Amino acid sequence: MRQAIFDDWDEDDAPDDWDERSHRRVRRPLPWLRTILLSGLSIGVLVYLAQNQEKTEAPRPIGAIPASVLIAPPPQWRPISASPPLYGIDQDTLPLRVQAREHVSGGREDTLVLGGFGEAGHGRISVVQGFTEPSRSFFVDIVRRAAEAGLSVTRDAQSRLVPTKFGPVEAAAVTLAGASEQECQAFRFADPEANFAFQGWLCGGGEQAVEEAQLACLIDKVSLLRTDDPSLKAIFARAEAQRAQTCGPGARTASLGVRNPGRP
Repeated sequence: MRQAIFDDWDEDDAPDDWDERSHRRVRRPLPWLRTILLSGLSIGVLVYLAQNQEKTEAPRPIGAIPASVLIAPPPQWRPISASPPLYGIDQDTLPLRVQAREHVSGGREDTLVLGGFGEAGHGRISVVQGFTEPSRSFFVDIVRRAAEAGLSVTRDAQSRLVPTKFGPVEAAAVTLAGASEQECQAFRFADPEANFAFQGWLCGGGEQAVEEAQLACLIDKVSLLRTDDPSLKAIFARAEAQRAQTCGPGARTASLGVRNPGRP
């Protein structure tokens, strides 16, 4: 029988070489296994450190919150008694209501209200003394004041200057709206050096517009009834010296279309 080509095969050497290669393959480290082990170890260390950090950083107790954070700041204005009143309006024919409030800085605001909104001759004037209002546009001031009275401004005209005993007063025709609408003249005045200012409005009857003379008369008839403040006394003393004589005892009522009762 023909000898196979395996005659040159070294049968003794073959198993030894095979075993050596097999042993070397088994001992060779596996890269993917090493990666898994290192990743697991890293994750474990990170979890351990995070747990320890949570234990060391205890939550702040509620009692440690500053009290100032829990207390709301006081309001800038607080109501005060308006009796006896500080200001008045001479020869007023409509019921006059007076409200007063005090600013945290010590300033005071007195609001005089003639009649009710919708009535002919309804007026409102807020006098501020000892406190300087922030600078605002005329329209913004009137809208803010109207909102305080529960009203809105639906129309406004270009402002102008009206001469009064206090000096030139900025004024403009406006339409105020509440349960109804009323044509009014809004106004404001400020003397920053004396910390004295006032603003408000005077309304006509129905669609009747308020004339400039009517507005000047109302402002001229604002009087100081009582005060111990020498600065406020000086303001009104100077104003009375400049008061026009066009607003006599019956001028305001006549201008508003209200007749004075005849003498008995």
